[in-house]
Amino acid sequence: MYCSQTVFFYHMDYSRFSAALKYLLLSRHKRGHGIHSPFVYNIINEAFRKEIPPGVLEIVNSVRKKMQNNNESICVNDLGTGSAYTSSDLRSISSIGRRSSVSNRYGKILYNLALMNNGNDMLELGTSLGISTMFIGLGAADSSIITIEGCSSLAGIARENFKSSIIGNITLMEGDFEDHLPGLNDGGFNPSLVFVDGNHSRKPVLRYFSFLKKMVAADSVIIFDDINYSFEMSEAWNEIKTDPQVSVSIDIFRMGFVFFRKGMAKQDFKIRY
Repeated sequence: MYCSQTVFFYHMDYSRFSAALKYLLLSRHKRGHGIHSPFVYNIINEAFRKEIPPGVLEIVNSVRKKMQNNNESICVNDLGTGSAYTSSDLRSISSIGRRSSVSNRYGKILYNLALMNNGNDMLELGTSLGISTMFIGLGAADSSIITIEGCSSLAGIARENFKSSIIGNITLMEGDFEDHLPGLNDGGFNPSLVFVDGNHSRKPVLRYFSFLKKMVAADSVIIFDDINYSFEMSEAWNEIKTDPQVSVSIDIFRMGFVFFRKGMAKQDFKIRY
């Protein structure tokens, strides 16, 4: 996890080290100083900097603590690249909770962007234990949220977490992302916010993006997690942000955001976070 600048260089191969150094040298101020785009300045203030209600953190952290204290092991049939920390399919729930779940620092962004798009459909690719989904679901109480998870064991745990937290606007689907996306699109599900946190390989991520950019609603955002997870992910991110349909891209090192806004001049930003 990249929770602060002090841990950028932990558990990092050369490509990630190089990406982190470039990010630190080129990123703009986290308060928006020197950024002349009103749209991006608003995103920084309303999504990156704005704190979320203590009650939301209380709900999420209650589940997070429960997961991190659960030493039960489950078989993870990962359809993506697997874990960066172990090659074993048998993993403890506590280790998944510590290493794979989005932290409050980044969950805040998901919550705030969901709140800004409240009332519109939202989609997540890669549920895991459901922590990131909870941030989105709590931020967009009036939205229909669909999350897809390839591992049945994780999906079962996530469902229980949603149920125990009384978050009723989330629908969880099991299976491969690409098996579900066409049906959702045909059914008129056009999300204004998409969070992609599943397969971390270049080709699958680019295939998801190719489909999603045709599927999303107007004035939407697609968020990619772990854009510097590997050289492959960095390559995928660089291709995604240069797509002609993308109006604005924001890189905060761990996450990448692409916004679709008709009539807006193409702009790319690296923001210190």
